[in-house]
Amino acid sequence: MSAEPLLRCQGVTVRFGGVTALADVALDVRPGTITSVIGPNGAGKTTLLGAITGMVRPASGAVALSGRDITARPAHARARAGIVRTFQNLEVFTNMTVLENVMTGCHRHVRYSALAALLRTPRYRREEQRCRAHAMDRLAFVGLDDLAQAPAGDLAFGQQRALELARAIAADPALLLLDEPAAGLNMAETRALGALIRRIRDDLGVTVVLVEHDMDLVMTISDEIMVLNHGCNLALGTPQQIQKNPEVVRAYLGDDDL
Repeated sequence: MSAEPLLRCQGVTVRFGGVTALADVALDVRPGTITSVIGPNGAGKTTLLGAITGMVRPASGAVALSGRDITARPAHARARAGIVRTFQNLEVFTNMTVLENVMTGCHRHVRYSALAALLRTPRYRREEQRCRAHAMDRLAFVGLDDLAQAPAGDLAFGQQRALELARAIAADPALLLLDEPAAGLNMAETRALGALIRRIRDDLGVTVVLVEHDMDLVMTISDEIMVLNHGCNLALGTPQQIQKNPEVVRAYLGDDDL
């Protein structure tokens, strides 16, 4: 693997009023890996994702993507650079079809103007056809292609989670940030999710950062794990190293989870 990290966070500090949510946090994410961020509730995990995507502005520190400093770049510019995020709460457009949901993920790559869309020019039609084909490919990747024309609101909860991932990978991300994707899933659905995340890394070459409370999922699919506690770095290592780290056990995992 490349020695240069795809994502580098250095000294990231975030404050909300008088509360310090992150304090001098550092994280390197190597390309082609799954890195999980774990920690107790309130440890700063989701805030870190916000700092990476540009939705949260750090008081100090730097965020770099592929060696380029993006700390001052707005969220939409980071999305164009290849950072895509999903959220813990479902963000499915229930009044649209499954295919239309995924096509919204493709649209950052379309090459037509608003006027071309209004006039439905040949270029617009070609681009929409390309977008539709790409969306169908991503639906097939997650196993939902046979439901392409179904209303998204009719899908079961686990299928809607898969739909969110299909939409995310339709944007062809370089870095995919997943915020508690296993929330609300049963054991079988969580295992299927883990297999899908591995395929996203292995087959599509997408680097993944995962914030997750399900320790079985984290320990099964992660290449590296970073542990946050009270907004600070506590530990970084392989799943085996994290499981054996006494500070992590005391702060978060607990003997019953090992």
